Amino acid sequence: MQKTLLLLIFVIISASLFAQKTTVKGKVVDSLLNKGLAYATVSLVKAKDSMLVTFARADSTGNFRLTNVDKGSYLISTSYVGHLTVWQPLFVTTTEPIFNAGNVYMADTASLLGVRVLAKRPPVEINNDTLEFNTENFKTQPNAVVEDMLKKMPGVTIDNDGTVKVNGQTVKRVLVNGREFFTGDVKMATKNLNADAVDKVQVFDKKSDQAAFTGVDDGNSEKTINLKLKKDHNHALFGKITAGAGNDSRYDAQANINRFSGAEQASFIGMANNTNRQGFSLMDVLNFTGEISRGMRNGGGNIQIQTGDNGSNNGLPVTGLGQNQQGIASTAAGGINYNNIWNKGKTDLSANYTASDVHLLTNMQTNTQYLLPGNNYNRGDSSNTVNNAVQHRVNVILDQKVDSSLSFKLTPSLTWQSSNKTLQENYTSVTPGKIKLNDGFSNNTTQSEAFNFATDALLRKRFKKKGRTVSADFNVAYNHSTQNGTQLSDNRFYDSTGNFLDSNINQYSTRDAVTKSFGGNVTYTEPLGKRSLLAFSGFYNTNRGQSNKQAYNYNVASGKHDVYDSLLSNDFSSNYTYSGGGISFRGNRKKMSVTAGASLQAAVLSTTNNTSGHNIRQAFTDVLPNAVFQYQFSQTKNLRVEYNAYTTQPSVLQLQPVADLSDPLFVSTGNPALQRAYNHSVSINMFAANPAKRTNIFGFVSYTATTNAIVQSDSITPYGAQVTKPVNTDGVQNVFGNLEYGFPLKKLHSRLEVGSSGNIGKSISFINGQRNGIGTTTIGPNITYSFSKDDVVDIDVSAGIRFNAAKYSLQPALNTNYTRQDYGITITNYLPWGFSLHNDFKYVINTGRTGGYNTSIPLWNASLAKAVMKNKRGEIKLSVADLLNKNTGITRSSNLGYIVDEKYNVLQRYFLLSFTYSLNKSNSKGGGPNIKIKTFEN
Repeated sequence: MQKTLLLLIFVIISASLFAQKTTVKGKVVDSLLNKGLAYATVSLVKAKDSMLVTFARADSTGNFRLTNVDKGSYLISTSYVGHLTVWQPLFVTTTEPIFNAGNVYMADTASLLGVRVLAKRPPVEINNDTLEFNTENFKTQPNAVVEDMLKKMPGVTIDNDGTVKVNGQTVKRVLVNGREFFTGDVKMATKNLNADAVDKVQVFDKKSDQAAFTGVDDGNSEKTINLKLKKDHNHALFGKITAGAGNDSRYDAQANINRFSGAEQASFIGMANNTNRQGFSLMDVLNFTGEISRGMRNGGGNIQIQTGDNGSNNGLPVTGLGQNQQGIASTAAGGINYNNIWNKGKTDLSANYTASDVHLLTNMQTNTQYLLPGNNYNRGDSSNTVNNAVQHRVNVILDQKVDSSLSFKLTPSLTWQSSNKTLQENYTSVTPGKIKLNDGFSNNTTQSEAFNFATDALLRKRFKKKGRTVSADFNVAYNHSTQNGTQLSDNRFYDSTGNFLDSNINQYSTRDAVTKSFGGNVTYTEPLGKRSLLAFSGFYNTNRGQSNKQAYNYNVASGKHDVYDSLLSNDFSSNYTYSGGGISFRGNRKKMSVTAGASLQAAVLSTTNNTSGHNIRQAFTDVLPNAVFQYQFSQTKNLRVEYNAYTTQPSVLQLQPVADLSDPLFVSTGNPALQRAYNHSVSINMFAANPAKRTNIFGFVSYTATTNAIVQSDSITPYGAQVTKPVNTDGVQNVFGNLEYGFPLKKLHSRLEVGSSGNIGKSISFINGQRNGIGTTTIGPNITYSFSKDDVVDIDVSAGIRFNAAKYSLQPALNTNYTRQDYGITITNYLPWGFSLHNDFKYVINTGRTGGYNTSIPLWNASLAKAVMKNKRGEIKLSVADLLNKNTGITRSSNLGYIVDEKYNVLQRYFLLSFTYSLNKSNSKGGGPNIKIKTFEN
């Protein structure tokens, strides 16, 4: 099959190379003055399907030449400022070297009335530092959402949890027409807005408000997507309402209603289902670490706070995964978003409110291979988790211009969250020789609540001298988190003779934590000539926190949990303060811009163990350089190189020398000698496109290296219990790269995207005092083929393979290699009488894993839809998910010293009959505008 495909591509390329070409020449002329129009734009598209063949600019006399044109029927278009765009047929009837198209006359708009005509645009363009995808090139089935369209775009990937990545970089924010849409919640836009409402998808690095004002990059940019809507949606009521029901009591209802009237934008999104559909993000604000991460980067823009277990979500359900969801969720959620501009553009308001209630049931089997020198063993777990999470969130952004030189911006945010979780677990640990080390069970219940308030105020002032500015940014944050729960467990530890030591826990515990933060910075910019400036900044931030954990054991005599456990109880407080200043230089030239600077940062971390009276104080002073270089080769070729340094501070939990004994098999404790980590990061971003040939190539490479990295040191007992604490070490580094190339197959009326991404990481852990170097490698080529025939069929074929390897210096015999292969084909047939048939087939092959976890999973979803009502505003759809009933949940992860294979329950086959009503539905079948030819009116 691969050889056949390669041969087919070779034949097509060869035919294109040896076919006889001609050059079309002509002249663009003003119809009234009969003079050539200098530098007019000339485009040539195929008459049959309006596919762009080539384009060029006329010279100073209006003459143009279009090279490499085949014999055939075309439409030639000319455009010029102040003149009506002209479309006229062109028949190339010769294969001679030169074909004369004659004069193309254009009328001045002041003298004639007419209609402008647009050709189908190239799939990818670049506008300064913004990557643009024109949506008509990425067809989706009717009523598809933005996420479905993003999946088709080169370099864009959607993780199982709905996270959007471009060139491997996570998208942090989605805007609609340049305005906030449910502030910061990417899924609200990607999982709810209709794909056919979007005209253009723009990807860029959104600078912080202060950096955008001063023109000096502070390192706080966010990868951002802006969804530019079609013009007919800018003053319209649009959206859709869907309700469906199926077998096994499945139901799915959702509403997405938008009313846009210029600057005023109002949106409502609501949903209720038990089909694992979740169109929003759960912002976890539970915090028992004593730190608030918000504001920690305000100083030099180069500080991060390590808040403990990066994998912890404090018990919130990890949902939004659709058919790959871990468990089965019942969801009810909704939200409203409002944007408007008043007072002649001086007052800009964005506000939204969201609420959600998610109930998740998860059954999971886990096999963990511990790779320990002389003490290897496997642990098998079987768990059942029931989790219910409720959340309410309010966000407001107010941007007020006092006058032409002075403005301020306020961004308050309120979040309330609660969760109830029940976990039942059974486990057994055995050696490779099947000798039992331990077994046991645990039943845990946890109830949590949190209230979080944060606000930011930015004051901006411009002076008369261009480039001279002063800005001040202040932030305040408050968090109050509480938690209580019970733990009942029975754990047995076996010796070599089979005798065991029994350890029972029957405990009730509470946690209460309050954290307060205040900080700010001031930046002054001074121009140096017309194209350069200097920026001076000063910053200060303080963070105070207190966390109180109390534990009580069960008293048989009283029948209550009233026996105080001093080993598991602790009350501590912390104060983290940093301050400093910096200087930056920015210079702009015609094609090049450079920003370079450094900040001096002094930080002090003080903690007090109020239970024992033990104090910890640490002080750090660091120089943090940063630089950005950007070169614009042309409008379609761009190179950007960035370097920055930042520190990662240990959290109070990592410093506090108090053991957490809640899991007898995994005991964690802090390390008061832990130092801050210092990080270096370099990235290179490149993009090039040829609109005439409809090709694009872009790549991204990043490298990070960390000194004094915070890693784990594990001690393993002969019974299979693990005691871990954080330590510092050098030698941690990571390289990531991504490359994508797209080009059309003109003879096949289709398009091919090929690419590959890879990651090479080196980390360190310590096992029983020995240093264990861990090397991980992941590489994954991918290819996507797309074919579209208007009003007939859309076909997308994809293939990708991920090679994973992990190497361990202490146990090279346990090095592991495993792969995951993903193949897919999506076909949408547009049938007569308003019917459409959609098939989506994916096949996943897992190899190289633990026995029982090597699976081949065919997943086939299908639907038959019928458009009804006037203008096809209604749709009746019968859909079936997992038609073959083969869906299985499997994951593998290689961690520091162990490998984890997981198998979990997923949503399997179900049928759903639904009805969708679309508001202001376009007659086009999705994706973007189609070519329309219109003539002049007399």
